[in-house]
Amino acid sequence: MVVLFTFIVIGAIGVPAHEYARGFLGGTPYQSIWYMNAYLIPCALMLTLVGNLRQRYGGRTLAIIGPAIFSLSLIGAALTQESLLFILLRIIQGLSSAVCAAVGGGWLNGGIGSKHSQLGKGLFILVFAFGATAGIAISAYTTWYLSWRIVYAFFGICLGVAWLLIYRYLPKTPSDPSVTIDWLTFTLICSGFGLFSLSLAWGNQHEWFQSPFYCIQLSLSLISIILFFVRLSSAPPLLNPKVFQDINFCISTANLTLILFAVFLVFNIVPTFMIKVVGNTVGTYAGPFSCFSLACVATTFLFAPGINPYAIGSNITQRKISSSIGVFGFGLTALWMAQTNAMQSNNNLTIQLILLGISFGLILNELLMCFATMPAELTTTASAVNFFGTNIAKSLSGGLSGAISTASSQGSWERFRMEVGASQEAIADFQLPLQNHLQQGIEGGSWSQASLEIINHAISQQAEVITYINTATLTGWLLLAFGLLPFLHRDEKAFKEDRQN
Repeated sequence: MVVLFTFIVIGAIGVPAHEYARGFLGGTPYQSIWYMNAYLIPCALMLTLVGNLRQRYGGRTLAIIGPAIFSLSLIGAALTQESLLFILLRIIQGLSSAVCAAVGGGWLNGGIGSKHSQLGKGLFILVFAFGATAGIAISAYTTWYLSWRIVYAFFGICLGVAWLLIYRYLPKTPSDPSVTIDWLTFTLICSGFGLFSLSLAWGNQHEWFQSPFYCIQLSLSLISIILFFVRLSSAPPLLNPKVFQDINFCISTANLTLILFAVFLVFNIVPTFMIKVVGNTVGTYAGPFSCFSLACVATTFLFAPGINPYAIGSNITQRKISSSIGVFGFGLTALWMAQTNAMQSNNNLTIQLILLGISFGLILNELLMCFATMPAELTTTASAVNFFGTNIAKSLSGGLSGAISTASSQGSWERFRMEVGASQEAIADFQLPLQNHLQQGIEGGSWSQASLEIINHAISQQAEVITYINTATLTGWLLLAFGLLPFLHRDEKAFKEDRQN
């Protein structure tokens, strides 16, 4: 139950809720970007620590503390009236949800015992699919028809109920107080990967290398990353090194990090495009995203062991093929999305989102392969490492998506002017209202406030179309390049032979 609500919260408290929260809290557009980063980056960094914390203090202790803090921070965010306090609560949510996701993922992927192992894995992948995709629609419907505060309050209360069940029924788990935690390595991870993720958002807001503070951030992050890898070979392990002896786990973690980095690029741009260009409201674009979620969950159900008695893809070879088809399918759909025009329709977008949902469901076979040969005692650490990669991927994709948007609209006027030239058919319809004004020039006597509003609105739509095209094109080609990565997996027989040798 905790895993379910954790994944839903990760997806649900997204763009719609943040935009509405910014309006109510008096935040700026720049601050709303930090509403998501304040969650994702601490969550990713905390995940690297959960494995050792579980060994030292026991799974039950973390399973009680994590959801309690997460629940209280969600309720606090629902009640807050100040933007900076909201960001602080988002940081706390990120730290506590990392504990929930890693401990819950470890439990479902091996901690519930061999008898229910397949059921746990099937439930894990199905919950992940639902939480990762249904959140956008849930957030949109709730914020439009009720309030963004209800999103936080509802999930906070549900997690509180889950906490009561955990406290009452979860049995005691072993702990080892002698386990040491390498705080220096953790500090290097934070200053390396964390600072680099922060620098992407900061640089995009402050003209990149023209900002001395950005240059300092980037330099410190790169130095810390180098020192982290140097120390990793000689210091006590922050993460149990045995998890990296499982080749399938290593391949799945790398694949999911790279693939989801590209996947999140599309997720970052579609909602804004649907509002600014297609003319949706937050309430109406929830419909197409509901279809996307339904397609993903239905596809995932086809492969969910232990839940679907007729589950297909029962071995690693079949899952490799399915995952590869999903990656190629997502890439081709993204390239189709890049062939958009100014008169894009909701029906067309809905079809594209359904195809993205089916492809995403196929890609999630990587999660099944990730834990296929992982010993039960290592699944918590494995879940933490896997979620670290996906959260960092989401944070980095947000930074790149923002950079593409800036370069397509504000960052380089020359590039933007070339993109919106007469040869660009995708935005031809938006140029019609500007023709008379552009012929008269800036000194035109008939210009008025209404004229400026028409121009500003049209230019904003043009920039969004160009951003959409650039991002979807990049996503498509990246995923086509990653399409063969799933075939690097080893089947269980070959994996066992390697370990014996």
